[in-house]
Amino acid sequence: MKTMSASVASKSFGQFLDAVQREPVIVTKKNRPVAVTLSMQDAAAFGDFQIEQGIKAGLADIEAGRYEEITQENTAKRLAEFEARYQSQK
Repeated sequence: MKTMSASVASKSFGQFLDAVQREPVIVTKKNRPVAVTLSMQDAAAFGDFQIEQGIKAGLADIEAGRYEEITQENTAKRLAEFEARYQSQK
């Protein structure tokens, strides 16, 4: 993965965008990595990967019995728990 300082990326923005089209680019500031820039195609593929992983995790939870049916009673219980937690943080 290519690395580029923020100042170089700013001064040579066209070259920076060209580099991002070939591979992700790590942007550094004061020699510390602060960001990774992806092409739109890479970002879309990453989004698809995250969705796929989320679905796999959800299916594994269902198979392991780690789920709760959505009912009015369960929803009210979760809402009450959330409100109690929120009130205790004030």
